[in-house]
Amino acid sequence: METDAKVLLVAINTKYSHTNLAIRYLKKIAESINIPVKILETTINNPIEEIIQKVYGEYPAIIGFSCYIWNIEIVLKVTRSLKELLPQVKILLGGPEVSFEKKEFFLEHPFIDYIIKGEGELPFKQLLQALAESRSLENIQGLLTPTFDNGISLTLDLNEIPFPYEGEDLDNLKGQIIYYEGSRGCPFNCSYCLSSTTEGVRFLDPQRVKKEIEILAKYSKMIKFVDRTFNCHSQFTMDLLRFIRGLDTDTTFHLEVSAHLITDEILAIFKEMPINRIQLEIGVQTTNTQSITSIGRRTNFQRLREVVKKINTFNNIHQHLDLIAGLPYEDYQSFTKSFNDVMELQPHKLQLGFLKLLKGSKIRDEKELHGYKFNFFPPYEVLENKYISFSELTKLKHIEHLLEVFYNSHKFQKSMEQLHIEFADYFQVYEALYHYFVQEGLLDKNIAHNQLYEVLYRFYNIYGQNKELFIDLLKFDYLCHRRTHTLPQFFGERENTKEKVFEFLKVKENITKYLPNFQEIRPTEIYKQIVVEKFNYNPLDKSPRPIYLLFNYSLTEGIFGHPKVLEIEL
Repeated sequence: METDAKVLLVAINTKYSHTNLAIRYLKKIAESINIPVKILETTINNPIEEIIQKVYGEYPAIIGFSCYIWNIEIVLKVTRSLKELLPQVKILLGGPEVSFEKKEFFLEHPFIDYIIKGEGELPFKQLLQALAESRSLENIQGLLTPTFDNGISLTLDLNEIPFPYEGEDLDNLKGQIIYYEGSRGCPFNCSYCLSSTTEGVRFLDPQRVKKEIEILAKYSKMIKFVDRTFNCHSQFTMDLLRFIRGLDTDTTFHLEVSAHLITDEILAIFKEMPINRIQLEIGVQTTNTQSITSIGRRTNFQRLREVVKKINTFNNIHQHLDLIAGLPYEDYQSFTKSFNDVMELQPHKLQLGFLKLLKGSKIRDEKELHGYKFNFFPPYEVLENKYISFSELTKLKHIEHLLEVFYNSHKFQKSMEQLHIEFADYFQVYEALYHYFVQEGLLDKNIAHNQLYEVLYRFYNIYGQNKELFIDLLKFDYLCHRRTHTLPQFFGERENTKEKVFEFLKVKENITKYLPNFQEIRPTEIYKQIVVEKFNYNPLDKSPRPIYLLFNYSLTEGIFGHPKVLEIEL
């Protein structure tokens, strides 16, 4: 390979808002040995023909693709076409989706030249050097070719890897999620996770992490740490959290943590965090102790419960909790219990995932033990096992969608809180919604957001106990997410408050007291930024008394950014 031959690294991301950390690491490691590399990012939503055109237009000598369960099928289609167009080009694959392949892979995919198995920085560097100097590739640990398999790559000291965003025009990443890591590895060995295939945790120097995230925080609204367990080293965690807390930024830092490892000292730092400075992703996965043992997971749900509830009282941190359906020994009834256990903690988001039997994972090797049937194409999702049937998992998939629409969106917050109170348990709410959607033929329909409020109203009319209260809660939710002086008809007759509101806005004392951010602004202009609505029940405390609420959409409050709402007298 000529030393000036073009090397192109390609990432096919799930969304435009995402960035690929892996190809940036490889670019920097190549530049450290004076081999220039260009990166190209696109998404799985782009037409395959368009991706091929973009890659072809670079006329590369070597093309490397970052491979994951969500893009591998597209990568293989693109690379096959590229090999037809550019037969002389060398095509390299790397990433978790190909890290456990064998030489037989090349029989089915002869258009691929090399695969890097495991962490890519060191073998990529050695591969480029060997090609540039026309040397043998056979001694490169982690390199797989049609003729030899050198196993999983060796790991590097993370501090030897350059800052992946160094020299990049970060203005181009504004509005996108920037991925970053302060550590690699995981202290746990969950059988469904590829992190269990490597031992130990390696950390970047904390001073370097501080310096780099301070740079990135100037450009991104969210920095997502990809560390598998951000808080596995208490001192390292507290040091970084104090630094993040003190930054002058609007950036949110997304951290994946193990809640039972959160100490009282860390909680004290969390309590002082600016609102939405961090958001936490906490993997519960299941509360079935037999399931937890079988997957090699270590957790303390009692401590997790205490920590999550404590953080909720701070009202400054968004908490995502995760469950996985399809784990060993977890049947439908057991999953129902896990769901209720987690919902009782009132997470801001409950992410309901489905087990994936990933290549290289221990649980895939145990598929016969638990009677797993799963899709043999990415993302290798479970179909059924000894404990839960295909029809039950299908039902849970629909319930997951309804949970996303009505709970995780926070667009029906007050309404769903009422349903949670009136039903026997949390799961029954979403199971009843599922049956209602089936009955009404709505399950596979694309329902507009505004129509969902009416759907929920009709659902409540069948199952609910206090329709007058619920319609006001639903109206409150509607106005929290839509600035409008016109409501859908199903909300019923409304008092025309327009004249009263204008009289209210003409009184200077009212502006000073309720709308201080609108001083010296004409009432007609203020009216465009607010809504005043009469309620028969106070949605804030559910008391049965007529009130007028003013929604000020120019100001937001709380971790969900809802408009500021005040009670006024007209």
